[in-house]
Amino acid sequence: MSIAALREENERLKALLAQTQAALSEHQGALAASEEARRRLEVILGELRREKFGAKSEKLRPDQYHLPLEDVEIAQGIL
Repeated sequence: MSIAALREENERLKALLAQTQAALSEHQGALAASEEARRRLEVILGELRREKFGAKSEKLRPDQYHLPLEDVEIAQGIL
């Protein structure tokens, strides 16, 4: 190959590399945006889960407080 052909090939490859790097940068930006959206959705989902299934739903009613003590008394009587 001649020097002129090599220079042309070099310039073409440089232009292709610049296009590829620009496309990569654009895709990385889109990926970062989608990751941020995913994180926000996970936070919202966690809040909704805590609201629906959190400690409030697991609280004992006042009439249930004595149940664990009855289990212990029953176990002691059996042993």
